Amino acid sequence: MNFFFLFLLIFFYQPSFSQQPITVGAKKPLVKTVSDKLDLPAKLLANETVQITTVVSEKIKKIHFKEGTFVKKNQLLIELVDEQEQAIKRQVSAELEEAELNLERADKLFSKGNISQTVLDNRKMLTKRLKARLDEIDATINDLRISAPFSGITSVRNFSQGSLIKPGEIITTIYDVSKLKIQAKVPEVFVNKISTNTNFLLTNPIDEKFKTEGIVSIIDPLIDDETRTFKIIGLIDNKKLKLKPGLMVSLRFDFEKRESFFVRENAVFNQDNISYLYLVDSKDEIKKKQVKVGSRIDGFIEILDGLNSFDLVVFEGINKIKEGSKVIIQ
Repeated sequence: MNFFFLFLLIFFYQPSFSQQPITVGAKKPLVKTVSDKLDLPAKLLANETVQITTVVSEKIKKIHFKEGTFVKKNQLLIELVDEQEQAIKRQVSAELEEAELNLERADKLFSKGNISQTVLDNRKMLTKRLKARLDEIDATINDLRISAPFSGITSVRNFSQGSLIKPGEIITTIYDVSKLKIQAKVPEVFVNKISTNTNFLLTNPIDEKFKTEGIVSIIDPLIDDETRTFKIIGLIDNKKLKLKPGLMVSLRFDFEKRESFFVRENAVFNQDNISYLYLVDSKDEIKKKQVKVGSRIDGFIEILDGLNSFDLVVFEGINKIKEGSKVIIQ
C-alpha cells in the first residue's frame, strides 16, 4: 500500500520536475558609439584617354614625341608626308597674290570709269575662289599634322618614321594622369549612404604608406540584378604621378557616427535566415524576439532593430532553453 502511494506521488509530481528553472547568463545590451565603415576594391582609370589616329592614308614624315613621356596640349606629335600639298599651296598662294594685285588695279580703274562693273566683279570672284582654295589646302595640311588634344603621358608607338598609316590605325595613346578616376562597385545596402561629393580614403596595397583622399563624382543609377551592386566613379589628384591607370587600390568610406545596441555574438541565433534573441521577461520566462543585425565588433554584434535598452538578453545557456522556459539568471 505504501509502495502504491509512493508511485502515485512520483507520477503526479513528475511534470513539476521538468519545469524547474534553468540557469542562464543574461545581460542588458551595451550602448556603443560606432560608425559604419566600408572597404572596397577599386580600379584606377586615366582621367582622359585618347587614341591618336589619322584621317588620311599617308607615310609618316617625322615623329616628334618619345614613348612614355609627357606632352603638352597642342604639341605636335606626328608629321605625315605633305610635299604635294605644300607644292599646291605655293601655287595657289602665288595665284592669289596675283589675283589680289589685279583686283587692286581693277578698283582704281573702275573708280575712274575705265572698266565695267562686270570686270571688277569677276576679279573679286576669282580672289574669293582662290582664298577658299587656299583654306582647303591648309585644312588638308592640318590633317597631316597630328597634335596632342590635351596634356598627358604617351604610351608606346605602333609605327616608325616612314611607315604607311591608314585611317583608324592607332599611332599611340595619350593618358591624362594628373587626375585619376576610381571605379568601384558598392553593395546596394549603401545606396542611401553614398552620394556625389562623399569623401573616401584611398590606399595602395603595393605601398602601405601611401594614402590619399578623394571624392565620389559619379553614381550609376542602375543596380546590377546579379551582383546587387551599383557602380561609382571617384576622382583623386595624382600627386607626383605615383599612381598608374589599371592599378588595383582599396577605398575606405567612414560614415556618420551613431549610438547603437550591441550584444554578445553567441546571443544571436538564426532560423530560416532570420535572426533572433532570447529575452528574459519580468516573470523570468523566455521570450523569443526577431531582430535585425548589423556590424560585428570584437565579439559583439550590433542590433539595429527589435531591442530596447532595458531588455535582458540571454547569452549563455541558449541551447538549454526555448520560448516559455523558466530561468534563473546567474
